[in-house]
Amino acid sequence: MYSSKIRNVRFGGETMAGIENEITGRRRRGGIISHVAVDVIKWEPATSEESALIVHKFEKEDFPNGSQLIVAPSQIAVFINNLAEERARESSGANPTAVSVFLGPCRIKLETGETRIAPFRNLAREFTGGESAYHSSVYFINTTYMNELNWGTQAPILVVDPAEEVNVHVRAFGLFGVHIEHLDASAASIQAEKFLRRVVGTRADYTRNELVQFMRAKILERVPDLLANKMVNDRIGILSISTHLSEFSAQVHQELTGTFDDFGLTLDNFSFHSINVPEEDLAEINALKVQRKKAQLEAQGNAMKMDIESEARARMRQREGYTYQQEQTFNVMQAAASNEGMASTFTGAGMGLGVGMGMGRIFGNGLNQMADNVMNPAPATPAPSAAGTVCPACHTPLPEGAKFCFNCGASLDSGRVCPVCGNKLMPGAKFCMNCGAKLEKVCPQCGKPVQEGTKFCMNCGFKLEA
Repeated sequence: MYSSKIRNVRFGGETMAGIENEITGRRRRGGIISHVAVDVIKWEPATSEESALIVHKFEKEDFPNGSQLIVAPSQIAVFINNLAEERARESSGANPTAVSVFLGPCRIKLETGETRIAPFRNLAREFTGGESAYHSSVYFINTTYMNELNWGTQAPILVVDPAEEVNVHVRAFGLFGVHIEHLDASAASIQAEKFLRRVVGTRADYTRNELVQFMRAKILERVPDLLANKMVNDRIGILSISTHLSEFSAQVHQELTGTFDDFGLTLDNFSFHSINVPEEDLAEINALKVQRKKAQLEAQGNAMKMDIESEARARMRQREGYTYQQEQTFNVMQAAASNEGMASTFTGAGMGLGVGMGMGRIFGNGLNQMADNVMNPAPATPAPSAAGTVCPACHTPLPEGAKFCFNCGASLDSGRVCPVCGNKLMPGAKFCMNCGAKLEKVCPQCGKPVQEGTKFCMNCGFKLEA
């Protein structure tokens, strides 16, 4: 494990050409000087495969003291050695390992603890089995921005579509971009060390593809839950989800920023390019929508038909001079008259209808009388006699003394009497059926009918006798 101690972070001001010329000149010297020449540590990717590396561990290790570390622009060099001498720690007993981070471009003279003189260095290693007592290594990190990295769900996300109320298999695809911080020195040191510890580990080379696969896994740990919750909580259906791609992208970007930071990476962008479902799910949704639309149109058609029929019946009642309540009363009375077994039941129903509809005791008494006639058929209904009467509404012959028509239920008691003989008159009668007296009062001047009790003719204004 590395220590979290950062020993040094430096920027260089020399040009890369000057640095390389100086180092090359040193390495070309021969003779005794060659035995004390320092190593040059730098990484210049020469192939496309090397350019695709995010982290490269320098091939050599255990560098002599004073070795030159050259860090190019867009690079971070992490120097690791155990030069520091401290007492053993409680748990492991190992000396702490120092970590130094250098941001390019710069040239650093390393203090490794190894002697510069090669014979002495080789002699010291004879006592340690060929290993250096001052182990050191260098990692180079590529800090270029990595944009347009693809991500996508490997398996569909099963979600209940809140708009269509049907299970759908949601798939999502998009892009993301990351980089390792290198502009802010303090932040770069922390991020570089976290990236080496938590992502790269002890591997010598870490490629761009490995990084993409690693971060895709972290994306897919969060995206399915975030996407499903967003659809359900905000009631966004799959057919309208394309209008919310920017909103989804911003929310997921915010949620994943902390996750990427834990691994030493900065998440520059995150976006959904497509959120869709398989064709069979769309076919099922469309079938449901067609079925619902058809049911809706049928319900609207039935409602319109009922409105038209109701308006027609209302106009018919208005022309014939009765109300809906009266029509229902007539229907109940007619049903009671045709069903002898339900006479007592209809008697109570008739009483309730008569009272509830404002018809009063007249309908109740009429129904009771009708029910008595049905329940007691022994005394047959007497045939109409000469003194009998006829219903003024349906012209059905009725027995003498009848107060209601048994055929249509019309009331026969008008409350009027003949002014000549005193006999009770039928509703709307113009002549007395007993003495034949004319009952309709007319104006003696113009002959137009006038109502009882009026003092002037409404047609000609003639004053009538009291």
